[in-house]
Amino acid sequence: MMDISVTGQIPAGSIVVEDASDPSDIRLRLAPDHASTMRGGYHFRVTGARGQAVRLRILDVRDLEADRLAGRDGYEDAWTNTGPHVSYDRRDWFRVPGRVVGRDYVIDHVPASDVCYYASWAPYPLDRELDLIARVAQSSRVRVAPVARTVMGADVDLLTIGEAGPGKRTCWIIARQHPSESMSGYFLEGMLPRLVDDHDPVARQLLDRAVIHVVPNMNPDGTRLGHTRGNGAGANLNREWADPSPDRSPEVLAVRARMEATGVDFFMDCHGDEELRCVFLGGPLEIPSRTPRLASLFGQFERAWMAVSPEYELGHGYPGGPPETADLRMAWNWVAER
Repeated sequence: MMDISVTGQIPAGSIVVEDASDPSDIRLRLAPDHASTMRGGYHFRVTGARGQAVRLRILDVRDLEADRLAGRDGYEDAWTNTGPHVSYDRRDWFRVPGRVVGRDYVIDHVPASDVCYYASWAPYPLDRELDLIARVAQSSRVRVAPVARTVMGADVDLLTIGEAGPGKRTCWIIARQHPSESMSGYFLEGMLPRLVDDHDPVARQLLDRAVIHVVPNMNPDGTRLGHTRGNGAGANLNREWADPSPDRSPEVLAVRARMEATGVDFFMDCHGDEELRCVFLGGPLEIPSRTPRLASLFGQFERAWMAVSPEYELGHGYPGGPPETADLRMAWNWVAER
């Protein structure tokens, strides 16, 4: 029998291995982000277990959820009725069952290959992101330039699609403030090529009316390190918008300044949520300067999205319901209030 190895020391990996000596009870813990206590995502590799039943036990997830769900009665936690994404080749991912047993999260699986990857959600690797940007940049409609430099020295790319002009709207789309929420990478992989497709009449008409600024990855440091929410300094970027700093959150500081310079008519901040297994929108409807017009525009956008996409439906709001007051440290609220 081959020895089984479990490791999070892979690109964008994240797990703490407590004990992998017994395949029927491999004991793991969620790893905190660098310079932070934030944890929640996982991504690791198991080798040498082909055809063998393994039990992977992620310890004490109930302690994490007790804090996350405080005051949010009636909502599932991130571990119930879900399961990890699994891949043998890092491109095709499928789910296997997972369940909560006591305080732990248990995954029972018989790998079909000696190389098997497990993740809380299918990772969107930096190399794939860079390939996407390079491919889209070949369009004459697109300019690419760094808008910021991260804490660890990486470029934060800004794609400008189309040209500003009299009467044209200015749209902003950002993604991956939280690096473990890799869903937004796949979303952009569908959106960006369509925007630059010369044969797409909808895209052509949109760019006749608007210029679109896209930041595909606000947090490349966190993506590379396999973080749940933090950047290279351990900052949750989606709590930095009210008062970003060059030392702690230069990514937000620079993007915010560019938004101030261009103005913003439309803004989308792409995230993923562990508790809601469908496409949903949250809006800045609790900001101090809210108006009936803002609520009407948000409702119109929701209905328009539902009309053109069978994967969107009304009635699935932000998990936990709307807050009584808006947190202006969050991107959507800060932008709308500004």
